[in-house]
Amino acid sequence: MINNFLKILFIVAVLTLKYSVCNFAQEIDHWETLVMSNDIWKYFIGNVEPPSNWAATEFDDSSWLNGKGGIGYGDGDDSTVISPAGSVYMRIKFNVYDADAVGAAILFVDFDDGFVAYLNDHEIARENIGTPGVRPSHDEYAILTSYEAQMLSGGLPARFVINYDTLLKYLRTGENVLALQVHNCNSTSSDLSSTTFLIFGIKSEERLYRPAPSWFIEPKNDLTHLPIIVIDTKNQEIPDEPKIIVNLKVINNGPGTMNSWLQPGTDFDGQASIEIHGQSTQMFPKKSYSIELKDYQGNDISVPLLGMPAEEDWILHAHYTDKTMIRYALTLHLGSKMGSWQPRFRYCVVYLNGEYNGVYLLIEKIKRDKERLDISRLRREDVAGDEVTGGYILKVDKIGGLTSNDYFVSYPYIIYPNSRNYKFTYVYPKSDSIVYEQREYIKKYITDFQNVLNDKDFKDPFTGYKKYIDPSSFIDFQIIQELTNNVDGYRFSTFFYKKKDTQGGKLYAGPLWDFDLCYGNVNYSDYNLSTSGWLYPHCGPTDAYTMHWWKRLMEDPDYVRNFIMRWNELRKTYFSTENIMQFIDSIVLYLGPEIDRNYQKWPILGKYVWPNYFIGKTYEEEINYLKQWINDRLTWMDAQTGLNSSLYNDAFDSEFIAYPNPFDEKIKLIFSTRSTLPVSMEIYDFMGRMCLNDKIIPEYSGIQQIEKDFSELNNGVYIIILKQSNRIIGKRIVIKRL
Repeated sequence: MINNFLKILFIVAVLTLKYSVCNFAQEIDHWETLVMSNDIWKYFIGNVEPPSNWAATEFDDSSWLNGKGGIGYGDGDDSTVISPAGSVYMRIKFNVYDADAVGAAILFVDFDDGFVAYLNDHEIARENIGTPGVRPSHDEYAILTSYEAQMLSGGLPARFVINYDTLLKYLRTGENVLALQVHNCNSTSSDLSSTTFLIFGIKSEERLYRPAPSWFIEPKNDLTHLPIIVIDTKNQEIPDEPKIIVNLKVINNGPGTMNSWLQPGTDFDGQASIEIHGQSTQMFPKKSYSIELKDYQGNDISVPLLGMPAEEDWILHAHYTDKTMIRYALTLHLGSKMGSWQPRFRYCVVYLNGEYNGVYLLIEKIKRDKERLDISRLRREDVAGDEVTGGYILKVDKIGGLTSNDYFVSYPYIIYPNSRNYKFTYVYPKSDSIVYEQREYIKKYITDFQNVLNDKDFKDPFTGYKKYIDPSSFIDFQIIQELTNNVDGYRFSTFFYKKKDTQGGKLYAGPLWDFDLCYGNVNYSDYNLSTSGWLYPHCGPTDAYTMHWWKRLMEDPDYVRNFIMRWNELRKTYFSTENIMQFIDSIVLYLGPEIDRNYQKWPILGKYVWPNYFIGKTYEEEINYLKQWINDRLTWMDAQTGLNSSLYNDAFDSEFIAYPNPFDEKIKLIFSTRSTLPVSMEIYDFMGRMCLNDKIIPEYSGIQQIEKDFSELNNGVYIIILKQSNRIIGKRIVIKRL
């Protein structure tokens, strides 16, 4: 019964939206062909420029040659063979009995090497040549030299869905003209192809034209409330690497309006490069993808997608092994509430080569960017002084397929029982752009930090680990890994970044990445499956690649105190059980009928998918398991960080705690009093000069927790002394940072 009420709410919402859908193709009855490949075309060899109105309906083409399509040479797929040429211009007239009865149109062109198509003198499709809206000259060559026609070898022609607004505006009842200019890739090319079909989706039952070809697969015009990303590979297979060029459009008509994959792009409609994303997930039939948005000259372009800031690099995450399709989104959501930047995300559906491919998560890629990870730009000439100190982005991960130029190894020389060499890959700057001095700087910084961390004096507030890292970021990162009990936590997809010295200069843990194999979604690790037990101690010889850094940090009582206080602080707000469960319910409600549709495409509910531990028969059972696992994990972590826990008692062995330390403006003080007499708080700088003197009046005796604003203090090192009567409660050295 968990989702029945949510489903009812969603149905009401969809009924509310239903009648505000764009009038696009939702009433198509069948598909018919207006232009066939072997129809008679008028054509003109592009040795010179044709008249400027050559694609218009009124153009007199009586002097042009006649020939069956396709028109070309060299491949054996041409009905009309011409002499080798750099370009050929083609026109064909066709009659439409009722333009209002046309609900959609798809142009298929089997071409070599590039072309532009026009309907009644208006551009409707283009591939591999020039800039949209600018007509190529007769002697302009295609951009890429690798495109080949597909039909001769048993493939399908490239498909181009014609913008419906274009149909409404330019398609006429009566005579129309389809025109193409087809271009070669160079003057010595051995072939040129132009096989073309124009197929219409007809709203009425009446059949007035020719049937669609036998290879034509009738597209389903499914409507969805989710945004849509349409990928057309032009019959290419998407590889692991390198990226291939595809057509991509993003359709998001906004709240209150449904979306169709046949509609024109709203956020983006153009070219992109794409490859399969991920490592172990590549074995699944539903792939994840890495995409880069491109202009028609092949340059990267930044575009805002689905309300997220503009960038060119994005990830389409497939959620195959996580049958709730929520684990990754929940983790990024929680991470974003902790205060630092985490990749933003949006749910969407993907159409791949005209076929529905399921629900995806569009995620920002981790990059240096003002709107993403806002650290300093490193130029190749930044090789000394403050300039070489930041910013850097590193990742500890698997290194299969990488060369030694792509990563460095930390070689600690101070012995610690669980210390290891870790491999840090260059994320920013990338390995092909980072220069020698920058490589040496960041390698030395990491190695120096690890040596200090491994040293017996690692807790020293001035010379220890706090000199190198931002402890708060490591605590937040650790809280997420522990809450999720992430099987890859502390070892794979573990990111770090470093700021310039003038901006604090510390190493930060994060951002967060890759959270499908968590929240009890693994069957090959007992401790990752369990809702009890800490993850960070598992860095011994049998725990392959796991970093020992957090285990070592947890040997510092000050770090543990800050960890405990941060956890309890978060549990009062965004990490409360109620807020987490509400977020899960909100995603289930938002996905609505797309859940069933996704699992019709990928029928894996009730089936084992590596490495599932729990196999729910229904989506509802998967959600119930996730909720119960999270509830049990939260309960266990609360018990470990509570007042009566051993972790709490070991960390709070002093009568005076100050956290966070270092601090920015505000600091929390925890101490114990024996009475309600006033407590004197004196603050001295390191020269012994008193900077502040204040009184604290306890309301009761026992443990006190207060927060003080020290924004008036300059940045530096201070000593806080608390006294009650003649008794010194405690002394603490604190650091106020930039």
